[in-house]
Formats: sequence, C-alpha cells, structure tokens
Amino acid sequence: MSQPIIRRTVPACAAAAASVLLLASCSQDYGDHGAARSTPSRQADSRSPAPSAASEDRLIKQATSVVESVPGDALLEGGSERVGDGIHTHPVLHRGTTYRLVLTCVGRGSAHLTVLPEKSGSDAAVPCDRSVVQQRINGDGPVRIDVVGAEGSTGALAWRISSSTPVVTAPSSPSGS
Repeated sequence: MSQPIIRRTVPACAAAAASVLLLASCSQDYGDHGAARSTPSRQADSRSPAPSAASEDRLIKQATSVVESVPGDALLEGGSERVGDGIHTHPVLHRGTTYRLVLTCVGRGSAHLTVLPEKSGSDAAVPCDRSVVQQRINGDGPVRIDVVGAEGSTGALAWRISSSTPVVTAPSSPSGS
C-alpha cells in the first residue's frame, strides 16, 4: 500500500520543484529602464588581470621621477596617467614662445604621441622602457597633445610642458650718477 503513496508523492514533489525552478529562472531583476542587470563572471575577470593599485602607484611614481629628473624651465602643466587612459591635453600656448614637452612611459609596450596642429610639433613613438621623449612645441594658440598606448601596452605615462622664459634685459643705468 505504501507504493501508491510514494508514486503519487514523488511526481507531486517533482512538479513542485520544477515550478520553483521555473519561477526562479524566469524572474530577473529589471532596473528602472527595463534592462536586465548582469554581473561579470569570474572567468572574464581572470582572463584580463588588471594591475594592482600598488603596482600602478609604483609605476606612476617611477614615471614621474624620470620626468622630474630632466631639467626644465617654468612649468606650464604636467601630470601622470595610466597607459590605458592616455594623455589628452589642450593647452593654449602663447605665440612666439617655445615650449618643451618631456614625456616618458614606464611599463610594457609602447605609446604614440600626436601633436596638432602639425606646425606646433611632430608625432613620435614612445617606448614604455623609461626612455625620455622630448619635443619642442611652438606656441601659436591652442594645441592638442594626445598620447595613446598601443594595444596590449600597460604601465604609466608622465609628462611635463615647460615654457622657455624669454630673457628681458633692462637697460643699464649709467654709472657714477
């Protein structure tokens, strides 16, 4: 007699379990805009390991140290960025003044420097081996300076734009006045 009860109970439990599973699999959390929210899988995170914050800080300090070791004139602007973020700055340079861009990349791979308009400066390759790239920039209004890392490159960029301060000599006063 117990067999008929078991047969009736098992299909009922299976049907209940299937209902719960179906209900759980069909319900998703939809945000305000009706799009399903998803979270990245752990497998995706392990395929592209990001450098640790301590590692990035160390590379930024090294790149900054390289740029600071190069003597320069009056600082116009400068900074440091991750290679993946690149450098994108648009200084307005005074006509008739010559500026100097000092740039380095510390890490792996390379980056590419672009200066626009072309009459202000020239493009250059930037290896991520702590080499210093220096470029003369001619002031003539707004300039666009971009440094973009090559695919797969990692590390830190540091840069500085300094102006050559024109030397103004005052007329000498006659001695013996």
